[in-house]
Amino acid sequence: MRVISFDTFIEKGEYRDIPAVLSIGVFDGVHNGHKAILNTLMDMKNELNAQLSAVITFSTNPKGKRVCLDTPRLREEYIASFGVDVLVVIDFSPVFSKISACEFTKLLRRSILPVGAVVGEDFRFGNPSSSGDGHALGEYLRALGVDSEIKIVDSVMDDGGERISSTRLRLMIEKGDLGCFPSLSGQFYRVDLVPLPYRSGSGELIFSRASIHQLLPPPGLYDAVLAFSDGRKAECTASIEDDVLRILPDQKDMNGKDELLLDSLYLEKRR
Repeated sequence: MRVISFDTFIEKGEYRDIPAVLSIGVFDGVHNGHKAILNTLMDMKNELNAQLSAVITFSTNPKGKRVCLDTPRLREEYIASFGVDVLVVIDFSPVFSKISACEFTKLLRRSILPVGAVVGEDFRFGNPSSSGDGHALGEYLRALGVDSEIKIVDSVMDDGGERISSTRLRLMIEKGDLGCFPSLSGQFYRVDLVPLPYRSGSGELIFSRASIHQLLPPPGLYDAVLAFSDGRKAECTASIEDDVLRILPDQKDMNGKDELLLDSLYLEKRR
């Protein structure tokens, strides 16, 4: 999967005449609602015989200064796992935040030929005073001479009929309620450890909280799994404190090395 900035996407225009399907969204964290959208996108690519699949996302959360549930690396890895061809990243600057839905669609058409698009039912784009939803995206594209098929994916519900969303996952993390994560997202909450600096001592790996740009649950002890870059995984204990994250792995998993090639930490449940 190729990752490019939205500015490059527009300026080069290399995909301008390539029939493509696309999806637009924050895609913050991993959950079953995102999975439904991305699976639908790839199905649409086959149905329409499109040459390209693209996902357009944001470098920061456009909903405000909120700590993300993932990192760019984790988001790229997750989206790539569906077979998406291109990931376009928007730098959500003050200037970009003022663009209307109509103006954004014009920029989009300068960059790609969207024969199809997949969005969630809560999708909105453009500044609040002139925003649009998935239906508006189709109307704006038709006004530009592009007959694009728009699929609006319904929200995914859990077994209790409650909507699965990044907001809901965020509230769960803030409460330290992590046990239900796999049923909503397909995996436990994953904290990116690449390329965070850490120090080791007394069998612990110690990370500064200031270096971690993801939401963490409240201070306490958590059962966790430490993932290494070579694919190995090891059960461990994670101690989340006000200033540091301490990981206490089994010493046999340390391999006697001073420097470990770490990948991520899966937080399973609070003790």
